[in-house]
Formats: sequence, C-alpha cells, structure tokens
Amino acid sequence: MEHDLDFWLGRWTCTWDGGHGTNRVTRELGDRVIVERFAALAPETFAGMSVSVFDPVAGWRQTWVDENGSYWHFVGEAGDGTFTFATPEPVDAERAYKRMVFSDLEGDGFHWRWESSVDGAVWTERWAIDYRRAAGSSSD
Repeated sequence: MEHDLDFWLGRWTCTWDGGHGTNRVTRELGDRVIVERFAALAPETFAGMSVSVFDPVAGWRQTWVDENGSYWHFVGEAGDGTFTFATPEPVDAERAYKRMVFSDLEGDGFHWRWESSVDGAVWTERWAIDYRRAAGSSSD
C-alpha cells in the first residue's frame, strides 16, 4: 500500500489537447513523502505542487497547492489498475467534488483525468493528460 504511487515517481513529459508541460515526482523526507512539481508550459503557463503521504490507519492523503491560490485536500485509493485521489467534500466556488484518476498504468506512461461532480456519483471529465517518462528518467 505505501508503494501504490511508485508508478508516478520520475520526470514526466505531459501532453493534452492543445498543451504540454512537465511533472517531477520524488520521494523525500526519509522516503515517506511523495512530492509533485507540475508545470504547464503552453499554451498557458501554470504551476502547482502536491505532497502525498501514506498513513497505515487512514490511507493515502494529498494536499495540492498552486499559483492560483488553490488549496485542496484529497484522499487516495488504489483500484484495479487505477489510483484515485478525490476530495472528501465539495470544494471551491463551484461547490463540486473533484478527483484525479490515474489509469493505464505502464512503466513508461499512464493516463490522468481531472474530473468534477456535483453529487459525488456522476463525474464529468475536465482535463485529460497523457504522461510519458522523460528521456533519461527512471522512477526516483
């Protein structure tokens, strides 16, 4: 369980419809904290970061912050070939649940979706990113 996010470690090239960016994900602080540093490079710049930890009792937790002033708390869960981080309650001005779904997990890439829901049951995709391991990168 504490290694559920090992697939995410490394340097990534990220592409989505009309844009691209990078993400660097490392284990830090005695290998107990997973730190993400995301940057959208085009067509609009955007940067954010997260810290994720595994608690043997509570499971995965993540905090996300970004240059827009967003501050969100997520709970995580591994599924059958997927990993999901979701807000436990509605957030921000939309008062909607948010979640990110990692799927198609392979050694050199995966698919990521950002979704929202007004009721926590029916989800709408808002952003999809294809991750490919950056040249010369291995899991860190």
